Formats: sequence, structure tokens, C-alpha cells
Amino acid sequence: MPYSAVRAYIRENWLRSLHRDKAGSGFLGIDLPFPYTTPSIKGEGHFSFFFYWDTRFTNLGLLRDGHASVAADNIRNIAWFIRRQGYMPNHTGLTNRSQPPLFARMLLDYREATGDEALLAEVASELRQEYHFWTTARHTPTGLQRHGHHDTDEGCLKFFNSCVQSRLGLPADLPDAEKIRIGAHHLGEAESGWDFTPRFSGRCMDFNPVELNSLLHDHETLLAELAPNLGRDDASLWRDRAATRHDRVQRLFWDDSAGWFHDYDFVEKRRSSLVHLGGLLPLLSGLATHAQAARVAQKLPLLTRPHGVAVTMETPDCRNYQWAYPNVWPPLVCFAVESLRRHNLNTDADRVARLFLDTTARLFAETGRLWEKTDAETGVIAANEYAAAPMMGWTAGVFVALHEGLSATRSQTPTRPR
Repeated sequence: MPYSAVRAYIRENWLRSLHRDKAGSGFLGIDLPFPYTTPSIKGEGHFSFFFYWDTRFTNLGLLRDGHASVAADNIRNIAWFIRRQGYMPNHTGLTNRSQPPLFARMLLDYREATGDEALLAEVASELRQEYHFWTTARHTPTGLQRHGHHDTDEGCLKFFNSCVQSRLGLPADLPDAEKIRIGAHHLGEAESGWDFTPRFSGRCMDFNPVELNSLLHDHETLLAELAPNLGRDDASLWRDRAATRHDRVQRLFWDDSAGWFHDYDFVEKRRSSLVHLGGLLPLLSGLATHAQAARVAQKLPLLTRPHGVAVTMETPDCRNYQWAYPNVWPPLVCFAVESLRRHNLNTDADRVARLFLDTTARLFAETGRLWEKTDAETGVIAANEYAAAPMMGWTAGVFVALHEGLSATRSQTPTRPR
């Protein structure tokens, strides 16, 4: 299926998702200091303000389409939020939680695309601050991190009544104490970006998630690398932390009998058994061996359907959630492809990428737009929990990155590591 029309649309519309706040005009009264991109073009979708993890995938497209300065400004806005609050919030004005810590990954993307080391030095202190936030506010007895929130009991109750109950069809007449408990765990799910999902069994704050801890390993390895050039003597500290996390990920997340990295329930002291795309992140972050990567790739058919790779395996209750089978989400598709390519599993990576590219291109031909999420079984625009929004953001960025990734591997002979 031709992709040229989608690429042309993306190139023509990047700057329509770019905004600069004038004094007093920012979302919820917060003026960002630098221009920024939004997931949806204003007037064409729900999400026309600045988000955290969406921005990493948007930047992948910006960097490839000649807008490195826009990507740099997005990064500077995240650094501004970290200085202002000690962490990057879910989105502008929503301060009761963060989102997956992709700051280190964004900096690696930027340096790879531009060769520019100066921006990394400029925001290194913010990178350290974000790491401090996650390893204190979200620490657990395993030595690994979890998702959580900063809200009050009143806020948790409000979240249950205003969002969780209606989207998941839960009883409205539960005691307030139970609503607060459920609301708190689902605020944690919202911080994970997977709002909502069956992967945590409704107890998100009791789990060490695979991808969260993989992304924090990115922070540790990058800070170790940057230390000498910044005149710091803490490189060995960061290397030791990275090595410790590697050992814990291998011990707690890797299930050798299943051939997959699973979330760890530190309260019940057992691994989850649900296969989901977050289990590929150790491959991307240097926490998996080539042999483990090959075994993970062999299980991808469990998630693969005619129109894409779903974010989780199929389970009896999965269709009650949007971050579950059969939904396809661009950021998780991107993580999967990047993870496979790091281990030279290019045949598998191309297969995952083409399913996403083909479905996105077909829906664009039918509707003239890109979409937030799709259905792996049917190829239609997904509607679980809420209807998908028309979107530039991560859909555009992932399309560009995966399309160019295909081009880069066409002349190579795909190999499987031993």
C-alpha cells in the first residue's frame, strides 16, 4: 500500500500542531516558555495541549522531517516543567501524576538525529531531577519503581466518580473508602499511560512495570555517559545503579519458561502472566540478551492480527479496556519495532511496522486523517472506553519513523541473533 500520501499530509501539517503561548493564553492558565506541539491539531481533536509521553513519539517525526528545532523546544519545555515541579506532569495543568519517563529516550533520539551534544548538557540537571523523583516518590521494596499519584483521598474519590466508574462500568453505589482505593490505583494506571488496562488487575500501585524500569535504566546509562563531559565524578555511581537494575529486571521480570518479560507484583511476590507489548522494553534499553530477544520475538504472533499488533494478548475481559486487545496504539508499536531492531530482528520488526503503516494509510485514504488508536482484528478506528481522536502527534511521528526504518532495512539481509 502506498505511503506517500500520508507522508505528504504529515509534512504539510506538522506546523499546524505547533503553538506558542502568549501571556495568559496557555492551557489552564499555564504559559509554556517555548513553542510546543500538541497531539491533535487545535479544532480537530480533544488533545490540543502539551503532553509528556506523546511528545517523544511526535519528536521522532519532527526530527526526520526537518524540524529539529521544534523537537528541541519540546524538550526544553519538559525541562522547564521538571524545574518547576520536580517532575514532568501528565500534561499541562494536570499535576496529580506524571507519565512514562521518556526524557532520557528523547535526548538519545535528538542526539542520534542531530549529533548535537549541547542540548543534553543543557538539561542534564533536569534529567537527574526526574530520576530522583521516580526513585523516591515511586520507590518500592524490590528496589524497583512503580506508578502512582499525588492526589488526596478527595481527588481519588472524584476520579472514581467522574472517570473510572463510567468508563469501566463499575458499580456507582460502592462505599467511599472502596471508591478511594480503586480511584487511587487507577490514577496510577493513568500515570502509566495505559488508562485503563487489565494488566495490573486493578492494583497498579502494587506492580513494578516492565517498561517503567526499562526507561529508568536509560536515565542511568545516559547519566553515566554524560558525567565526564559535564565535569562530574559520579559516572561509576550511575553505572552501578544501571547494573543493579539490570540484575533486578532479569531476576524479577524475566520468565524463562514463558520467554517473556512480565510485570512484577511486589505485594503478592509473583510475576503477572499477561503478555503485553511493554514486555519488549528491556530489549530496547539494553537489559535483555540476544537469546531472550529472539524468544520474545517468537511470541509476537500471540498479539498479532490481520490489521496490527495489539497491546495485550486476548483475555476474557479485554474488550472492556482501551489499553488491551484488540487495540493498536502507536507508541507501543513503535517501542516493539525499536526493540526488535536493536537485536537485528529486522524481519519481525518489518512485519510489525508494515501492519501499522498499512492500516494507517488505508484509514487515511478513507477519512483524510490520522487516528489515535485502531483495532487489530477489524482495521477500524477503535472506540473502547472513548472514541479515538483525530491526531497528528504520536500517530504521525511513529508513521514517519517506521516508514523510514523500513527504507533503511530494505538493502540489508535480516538476521536473527543466536
